[in-house]
Amino acid sequence: MKKILVSLIPICFCFSHLDAAKIKILAIGNSFSEDAVENYLYDIAAAADDTLIIGNMYISGCSLETHRNNANTAAAVYSYRKINEEGIKTVAENKRLSEAIADEAWDYISFQQVSQNSGMYDTYFPYLPDLLAYVQSLAANPQVKYVLHQTWAYAQTSTHSGFANYNNNQTTMYEAIVNTVFRIASEVGIDRVIPSGTAIQNVRTSYIGDNLCRDGFHLDTGLGRYTAACTWYEKLTGKSVMENTFVPAGLSLRKTELARTAAHNAVLSPQSVTDLHDFYIIPDAGTFILMNPVYINFGNRQAPVPWNNVSGFEQGVSLASLLDTLENETPLKIEITDAFCGVNFNGPDQGLTSSEWNLPPAAT
Repeated sequence: MKKILVSLIPICFCFSHLDAAKIKILAIGNSFSEDAVENYLYDIAAAADDTLIIGNMYISGCSLETHRNNANTAAAVYSYRKINEEGIKTVAENKRLSEAIADEAWDYISFQQVSQNSGMYDTYFPYLPDLLAYVQSLAANPQVKYVLHQTWAYAQTSTHSGFANYNNNQTTMYEAIVNTVFRIASEVGIDRVIPSGTAIQNVRTSYIGDNLCRDGFHLDTGLGRYTAACTWYEKLTGKSVMENTFVPAGLSLRKTELARTAAHNAVLSPQSVTDLHDFYIIPDAGTFILMNPVYINFGNRQAPVPWNNVSGFEQGVSLASLLDTLENETPLKIEITDAFCGVNFNGPDQGLTSSEWNLPPAAT
């Protein structure tokens, strides 16, 4: 099928950071920026011999309106999460936006709307232009580029109240986000868009299906977050992730390749979904016979392959194509039909490695 790529922003980007030793990225966001930049982005860069400094000014569920108001009142209400050039993460509470902006000569500063409003044009005004002007007045790097994060649509089973803004329809939400974000970037003067939402939608066309959210709207801590991080890295650096050597713990090589492919295609075609249903065909469930055990981890940390990591505990959270102990993907799927009360964060962290049990610390 012939594909036509139409760009609404007639700007030719020169990726000056292709050979950069260090790139500094600040996100002004919420839990969706946490999903995208706080976990695997540094490691992807390190595997390509790049060094990142990553900052995330975090407030859960924060909208552009709230960010703008916090800037105007110098409110010390942020959790400033920072990953330094050695990959060490620190968290400083009760910080002001101005403090994070002044902390580094950032190469990129990103904005994003709260997820339920990401596809609603009117919710960006006057808040994003005001916030952009505020940041521009404080940014130390005269060559800084401004970024808009295109977030993802909710899982079709999501019970998030904001899903009603899109008639509780994933495709409607995705299309609204894409159209709105690219229009906003053009009108406001944002340098580039990170198409995380398109990358996630690409994965959903594959054998994984609609199994990327740990609670119906946040990304699962493995494939989902890794896909978003790949998208950020390729879009900001201009370096393809297709041959990147970093593999997250708990992800099979096939799922790693899928994430890279989805992200790469999102960067190439950010406003349209790439059909990946032929990426891998799982065995026919009707004739499949399980020959090896399947290990499932319900903990809050990613256990290594061949463990299958269930990232959430809400009703509807699911994980498809479970690996067996020989790392073969199966047609098996697990879904939570009755929510857990929570996750115990105080289990034993030394693992159980007796002859009877072989449980890694992340699972115990």
